[in-house]
Amino acid sequence: MMPSTKKQPTLQQGAESIARRDFVRAAGAVAMGVAPRLRAATELAFSFQSSWHGNRIWVGKEYWANPLQDWRVEDGEVIAQAAAGRTLHLLTHQVSASGSGFDMETSIRLASPGAGGSAVRNTWAGFAFGIRGGLPGYQYALVHPGTSVAAGVRGDGRVFCGNAVGGSVPLDAPLRLTLSIRPVGAAYEATLSVDPTSVGAAAEVTETIDPSRLPGNVALAAQAPGRPGAETSGVEWGFRDWKVGGPQIEAHPDQTFGPILWTQYTLSRRTLKLAALFPPLGEDDEWTARLEARQGTTWATIASAPIERLSRTAVFRVEKWDDTLDVSYRVAYDWRGTEHYWEGVIRKDPRGQERLRIGVFSCDHGEVFPQHRMVRNITRQDPDIVFFAGDQIYESYGGFGVARGKPSGEAMLDYLRKYWQFGWTWRSVLKDRPSIIVPDDHDVFQGNIWGQAGRALPPSPDGRGFEGGGFLMEVDWVNAVQRTQSGHLPDAVDPAPCESGIEVYFTELRYGGASFAIIEDRKFKTGPADILSPAQRAAVRKDPAVVDVEGAELLGPRQEAFLRRWARESADADFRLVCSQTIFCKATTHAGGNLARRQADLDCGGWPQTARNRALAILRRARDLIMLHGDQHIGSLVRHGIEDWEDGPVAFMVPGTSNGFPRAWWPEQPGENRRPGAPAWTGRYRDGLGNRMTVLGAANPEKGSNTREGQAGLSAGEVAHRKGSGHGIVILDRKAREARFEIWRHAFDAAKPGRNDQFPGFPIVLRLSG
Repeated sequence: MMPSTKKQPTLQQGAESIARRDFVRAAGAVAMGVAPRLRAATELAFSFQSSWHGNRIWVGKEYWANPLQDWRVEDGEVIAQAAAGRTLHLLTHQVSASGSGFDMETSIRLASPGAGGSAVRNTWAGFAFGIRGGLPGYQYALVHPGTSVAAGVRGDGRVFCGNAVGGSVPLDAPLRLTLSIRPVGAAYEATLSVDPTSVGAAAEVTETIDPSRLPGNVALAAQAPGRPGAETSGVEWGFRDWKVGGPQIEAHPDQTFGPILWTQYTLSRRTLKLAALFPPLGEDDEWTARLEARQGTTWATIASAPIERLSRTAVFRVEKWDDTLDVSYRVAYDWRGTEHYWEGVIRKDPRGQERLRIGVFSCDHGEVFPQHRMVRNITRQDPDIVFFAGDQIYESYGGFGVARGKPSGEAMLDYLRKYWQFGWTWRSVLKDRPSIIVPDDHDVFQGNIWGQAGRALPPSPDGRGFEGGGFLMEVDWVNAVQRTQSGHLPDAVDPAPCESGIEVYFTELRYGGASFAIIEDRKFKTGPADILSPAQRAAVRKDPAVVDVEGAELLGPRQEAFLRRWARESADADFRLVCSQTIFCKATTHAGGNLARRQADLDCGGWPQTARNRALAILRRARDLIMLHGDQHIGSLVRHGIEDWEDGPVAFMVPGTSNGFPRAWWPEQPGENRRPGAPAWTGRYRDGLGNRMTVLGAANPEKGSNTREGQAGLSAGEVAHRKGSGHGIVILDRKAREARFEIWRHAFDAAKPGRNDQFPGFPIVLRLSG
């Protein structure tokens, strides 16, 4: 959105920034009508006016800052770090496709102490409007903006609107910007008037705009050349008193986000744990939240909890919960003197239902945020409980790079703005049913992770990278990430943290007559570069046994001990399930941009083989066990083999809800011992690591879907569909003793499902023992 940079008179070198108190006084004068020179005498009608108070990173519930960490409120003024793509969207008002125009006003100032020279000249501040993305909806345009129009003041003092550049204004005092857009014939005229509050002439510029460019979001902007992920310019601009209105502005007062962002909860053995997520608050804001339950016609406070400072979560724990009733709840929070609420329902435990429905999801690469169709379908399918198996976010979420190597506080802001996309997508589902959410590698800013019992990732001058084993980010940051995603899970069964201080969350959840063992199959896994030689790594394609070395861990002794107890003590459950990040075999044959054949993958749970077999041998003691996973961007239903074929548990892996890195199961030979009529890719196979597995079903992408040619002319949603994105549903039938496995494709309508809406071969029904 950088305007024309034709050579113009430039800002004086070393120009001082405008003091904040002068900005407040000057901005007020302009707003009162003292300073304007070019505006009409008639007052404009505005349906929105900003009201910024206090000091905090988060600007407010009506806004979305790109990115979160580059905007802040100081003494009622919004300060922005100027860089590519920096915008502050207004969530509650958008420009419609037709009407007689609209208006915006704001006051701006150059806020950088001592800023000047080329750094300032290359920036600009003002408005952006008509912001739209490739998919409909105001939320998609927040993080995937495609088209927009800019109007404002450049760092050399020149005013501009679209491609038109006007005169100059002084930057040594606040400026009042007024943008008026009116229809003229078949087009619109956009006029930006800039009124200085000190000595100096006002300036005005007009641009003719096609009507098709107007609809979309409106925003404040402080920008500079470069990539959106690049460092900021070091120049800051301040904004006050933003107003928006006019007949073409649509107001949607319900389109806010915060101060209570969303909730996640579990109910197990009559203990409720509920996490409420909050934005980065200021020191003078309230840091305590309340949990209330409806009792008849009134609300009663049943718990209170502090908002933890780094993760911005409040976790409530209530024992002796009556799990025989649906109970309406709300989280209450006092924001700037007004009570705000987020409401939902704690469902009664469905242990008496004939069927238990589980929704399974993983790996949302973010291309189709906020997943309107999928959320609508899940709401209609109405699972009793949902499991998110990891990669709720990716490092690329929302643009602007990733804050690896930054201090925990700064890195947490970068994480939170990404995780907010997950919460905003799913909060209507999460508020009314229990959820199991576990982080995976990308959630902790790593492309892959072998956690090596929680140790710090060692330096890798030899290029080992993540394979060296350990966590890249700081301990307090990792713990905060886990708190945002898994803080609502039942208490850890073995709560001692790792030696490094990284906390654990592996546990059991009892719900719906089922026992869920929730484990961490990344945290304790050995890094391959820490235990394998380069020669062993190179030889794995010819002989997978060379990487099956003594001492290599998968789950680690603590989780293995937990699973032994759980397999024994959960025998009274109607169903038993294990939830973890990835499947315990290599259920793919092709991967990468060209979907090339790949034999070995030490990131999957099929390595180390001995540790894998040991874990599965423990788990097969739990009769009719079903394992649930994500991670591999492909759906599979597999029965593991340990010493023999089909002597291990069933594993159900779901595709990504929006697949990024593509993978496929395209074996060269048909499987042995296939069921009659089953696809050729099913049957008995040895995976690339030599493990036995019987493939019962696979949810593959369409061939060519990963190529530029295969995606030409398609929307992000259509690409997600072709790449094999989707979700899983498991239906456990108590009476019939059956498990039904469904993998639904990305694009379908759950209100009228068709025979091709699931991947070929699904659904699959397996008998359970009596």
